[in-house]
Amino acid sequence: MKQVLSENILDEVEVFTESKLKRKEDVQLILSASIKSGSEEKFEQLVFTSKYLQGLMRVLKKGAEISEIESLDNVKKDLTENMEKVVEQIREILDGESADVKTYFEQTYLLLTHVSFQNLNELLADLEWVKKFLNYRKRKS
Repeated sequence: MKQVLSENILDEVEVFTESKLKRKEDVQLILSASIKSGSEEKFEQLVFTSKYLQGLMRVLKKGAEISEIESLDNVKKDLTENMEKVVEQIREILDGESADVKTYFEQTYLLLTHVSFQNLNELLADLEWVKKFLNYRKRKS
């Protein structure tokens, strides 16, 4: 059954997580853009990729601590491929938005700088919470 995404879903996510999303306004921008263009499935793909990426990053962090984790090279390769994928998904969703919005996202999240990578990580963490909430809602219904 296809889930219906609404503009106020992020408020529900914050109730679900019992905390505030760090990049809520920007997640809202992405969500609104996908609803406006009728491409909610692209948003759902984005939150899936984000959750997957967050999991890969946790594996990498643990891998640095635990020597038993084999094939970290495969995890790094998968991480790189999915980072490229998530950047492309964000660009695709925002394609119909104004030049200002696109420039803002490029400069805040998609530049290859330490700060934009940190910002992107926070955005991905918020998107992961959206995915967890959607999974929870799906199981509940």
